[in-house]
Amino acid sequence: MRGRLAIRLGRAGVVVLALLVIEAAVRGGLVSRLILSAPSTVAVKAWEDVRSGELLAHLGVTAGEFGLAFFVALLLGGVFGVLFFRFRLVGGAVEPLALAFFAAPSILLYPVFMTLFGLGSAVVVSMAIVTGTIPIMVNVSAGLSGVERIFVKLGLSLQATPWQLFWKVMLPAATPAIFSGIRMGFTYTFISVIAVEFLLFSGGLGRLVSWRYFVFDTEGLYSGIAMVIVIAAVVNSVVRLAEERVRARWT
Repeated sequence: MRGRLAIRLGRAGVVVLALLVIEAAVRGGLVSRLILSAPSTVAVKAWEDVRSGELLAHLGVTAGEFGLAFFVALLLGGVFGVLFFRFRLVGGAVEPLALAFFAAPSILLYPVFMTLFGLGSAVVVSMAIVTGTIPIMVNVSAGLSGVERIFVKLGLSLQATPWQLFWKVMLPAATPAIFSGIRMGFTYTFISVIAVEFLLFSGGLGRLVSWRYFVFDTEGLYSGIAMVIVIAAVVNSVVRLAEERVRARWT
């Protein structure tokens, strides 16, 4: 507990120190206000955006698109991961192709998705589903494949049914790899949603940041970016907490 507290205090100290340095650099004239805004003015602008409802309106759009995309990515990634584990030949043929696609800058394919789905939320959600599904799928398959054979033999010796063997032995043993895939899927889904919103000017926080960038609203720009960072940090913490609770229950 002391170690965790020290780490958290250290992180907070680094963030506070960085903000103080930026504040001093901007107010001291070392950095142009057109390029970087002082954290204090960004905080004021963010509060104004919250009070006016503008930030929350864009947040609602992004949250809806991200929630739908991540739910579908989680579902598809889990199903295909189990299928690729179960049917090794299919998994061995498809997984390298999926990883090759994942390694490429998939954001460059947004004109194709735009042609298929138009300029609305459908293109944002569809691209986010594709980028979020692959890491979840691969990690689920790899996690199940990496379960120690001694665990499987132990379950069989206790006459566990195939269903019991999966839920009581293999799934708990594969939890670390699965949650690693979930965290990666969350990250890439969220990045994809913001990036496509920014490029297509379709709505949400990405559109807000894009618009303020083009009109040289520096404080508003960094206010939107700060909101994106805060949301990502909060949801990532929730995922980590869920992982800890699941692992504590199954181990």
